[in-house]
Amino acid sequence: MKLTQILLVGASALFITACDPATGNDDTDVDTAADEAEATPEGEATDVAEESDRAEKLQGVATATYELEPTHAFLSFTVTHGGVSEYTVDFTDFDATLDFNPDEPATSSIEVMIDPMGLNVNYPSDFKAGHPDSPYSTWPEALSKDERFLQAGEYPEITFVSTSAERTGDYTGTVTGDLTFLGVTKPVTMDVTYNGTANTPWTGERDLIGFNATTTFNRSEFGQESMAGVISDEVTVAFSGEFIQEEAE
Repeated sequence: MKLTQILLVGASALFITACDPATGNDDTDVDTAADEAEATPEGEATDVAEESDRAEKLQGVATATYELEPTHAFLSFTVTHGGVSEYTVDFTDFDATLDFNPDEPATSSIEVMIDPMGLNVNYPSDFKAGHPDSPYSTWPEALSKDERFLQAGEYPEITFVSTSAERTGDYTGTVTGDLTFLGVTKPVTMDVTYNGTANTPWTGERDLIGFNATTTFNRSEFGQESMAGVISDEVTVAFSGEFIQEEAE
């Protein structure tokens, strides 16, 4: 992980030795250094530098169980409305537990729990005035409870439980798992990006790690076919947030 640093230190030492009058500073030393520099392909040097950069974000991160830090976590779903705009709704009540192994990220796992009653959506109008016959008092309540939408009364929880993970890049990967929505369980795959780690005064020695994740699926696969033509079948789910290392017992 520190290969770049080792090479740089070695190169610096060679340069100092070549320029030190005590060593004689003869042409042989200079020629040797030049030959060694030419012997290292430029691409390999770039690869070494990139490997060092890759190591930096994961260096020192603890292999541990991490809990969602709810004040810095954001989860939403987006559908196309009327074919002319993207309509986004935020979840406000969700939790997750992550078992993270920075040395072998593909062995990591996560479980997510979402309360469909916790929604936030831009609806500045008077809902009751516009929907006098609705049994619901607000638009978020209607989205949560209406049989056309999330049906929270019958299905009070949405869950995702990972079953496998794969590393696709330096800090990217996919996580496949079972999504349970409206009582139906189907596999979905999330595209995940690891954003790095932080240590703050209020978390002490515990690590904070951050991720972005997105996935897309068809709601009809989970039995929701309401308002076809007005609301798209395709749903995009997006997450960005932080996880905090569990305190040692």
